[in-house]
Amino acid sequence: MSLSRISRAYPAIFRQFQQYSITKVALISTSKKSKDTLAFPDDVFPKKLPPAPKTVEEFAETKNPKFWVSYGYDEENYENDRHEHKVLNFFLLTVLVCGGTFILAYNPDIQQKDWIYREAYLRMNSRQKQGLPVIDKNYIDPEKIELPSDEELGDTEIII
Repeated sequence: MSLSRISRAYPAIFRQFQQYSITKVALISTSKKSKDTLAFPDDVFPKKLPPAPKTVEEFAETKNPKFWVSYGYDEENYENDRHEHKVLNFFLLTVLVCGGTFILAYNPDIQQKDWIYREAYLRMNSRQKQGLPVIDKNYIDPEKIELPSDEELGDTEIII
């Protein structure tokens, strides 16, 4: 997609993102106790975070789901979050980048330029071996062409 197409599509893309943005939700608390604080649901920002690791053994435990930070695919399940992250990265990096590069590199000749050059070389080479000129005014021998007689043509207009 060219840059000009993206710039033309930008307003439509921006409108799509505006429909689903969080700015349409009023997250300001209306209680008198804390007028100027923002109110977020507990599932977005939990009030009590798990205690941070303190001992060397706790720091060494990297697989412990108690201290994991989600990649954003699954907020509750450690294994699903890691699995989806790895699958998505594998797909994006390996399949799209490597596969796309492979397809572009080994893409067949769509406009058949290679075939045209090969065919022209073979025809010119064969004509030179036969002792004929490389390019002839009469590609087909005029004696082999059967034209209609004037009587068969009648009043048909001939445009050359």
